Amino acid sequence: LVPVAMVIVSPGSATVQRGGTQQLTARVEDAAGNSLSGRSITWSSGSSTIARVSTNGLVTGVNRGTVVIYAESEGKRGQATITVP
Repeated sequence: LVPVAMVIVSPGSATVQRGGTQQLTARVEDAAGNSLSGRSITWSSGSSTIARVSTNGLVTGVNRGTVVIYAESEGKRGQATITVP
């Protein structure tokens, strides 16, 4: 099995209104930049009081602030910055 080298989250930044949503996607790549399929991705929020993220990458704005949303696969992590105005 080819190891995961990088997780890329798109979009890399977004503004989400309170109560609004933004779908994030994560692409998993090997060291040569080839996409890897079938890898599990775990989503998490740096602060769920600002924005929550579902298991499939759907971000919901909660309170004003800026937070980093992480997507992790096999120990590698990508991120997106979410601003809730």
